Amino acid sequence: MIRILIAEDSASVRAYLQHIIASAADMEVVAAVANGEQAVQLTCELRPDVVTMDIHMPVMDGYSATRNIMLRCPTPVVIVSSLVHGSDARETFRIMEVGAVAAVPKPSGPGTVEAKVEADALIATLREMVGVQLVKQGAGAQSESIAHQQTKNTAAYRLVVIGASTGGPIALQTLLRQLPAEFPLPVVVVQHISLGFIAGMVAWLSKSCALPICVAADGEKMQAGHVYFAPDSTHLGIDRRRGVFFLQDDPPMHSVRPAVSFLFHSIANNYAKNTIGVLLTGMGRDGAQELLALQQGGAVTLVQDQASCVVYGMPGEAARLGAGDY
Repeated sequence: MIRILIAEDSASVRAYLQHIIASAADMEVVAAVANGEQAVQLTCELRPDVVTMDIHMPVMDGYSATRNIMLRCPTPVVIVSSLVHGSDARETFRIMEVGAVAAVPKPSGPGTVEAKVEADALIATLREMVGVQLVKQGAGAQSESIAHQQTKNTAAYRLVVIGASTGGPIALQTLLRQLPAEFPLPVVVVQHISLGFIAGMVAWLSKSCALPICVAADGEKMQAGHVYFAPDSTHLGIDRRRGVFFLQDDPPMHSVRPAVSFLFHSIANNYAKNTIGVLLTGMGRDGAQELLALQQGGAVTLVQDQASCVVYGMPGEAARLGAGDY
């Protein structure tokens, strides 16, 4: 049985979250508290498998509670927040900086059109977070790169493509903030994240990165030294003949949309030799086979090491296939 602790100051929302979690046959609520101080105390006493964390709470807010949980009794924390749009969402990613591993929108309540979809998304996320590796922030920056015997010459490369899922926001922050303002290539990213959070993530990353960061638009021309993210619920591809993005509502790949596989596949056949491909932390296999195709076409390929991954799924599958040069 998966044991969940709920931290939420609204009594009605707290009761609704309890109802949703109780509806899952493999889950139980071990405690439901109204402030962050109680969340820290009972997490350390009861040792739940996952904590759902509100942001704004009395006595101690979600940021301080998550920080204290990670210091005293590290436990996977999922942010359940209504602050998913625009600059308000930056608070969500600030909590990820101190250890939260995922974020989902706060369910809008029973009787709404979105109710079942939101409830299912919450349950699925909680299941996925059980047993994830909790990485000390900044650990990835110290990882040692292991290269193949022959180092590829990267002088001819014109594009960087990156895929990420669970744990990706912090991994991306670690990576992107090391790129200088004069970085000469466009960087295109697919990050699996709950609906509504992408704009807030872009705003948050922009605060710590020297490069301009935005959400890609259909028909937009890529520019060197810019970072582009796939938008919500839409596959992102690159038309290299015209140097522009295209968006498609094709069915999900590996149960996700946008998919890393879609992005990587869009350039594997005709532009691989000019590409640097990167696969970061995440659950599942999305992008692994296509990273191998990029490598076989002449791309430089990198996979995140297991020690710094929250989930060594996508990069682990790529490593199993031999798809990583570094």
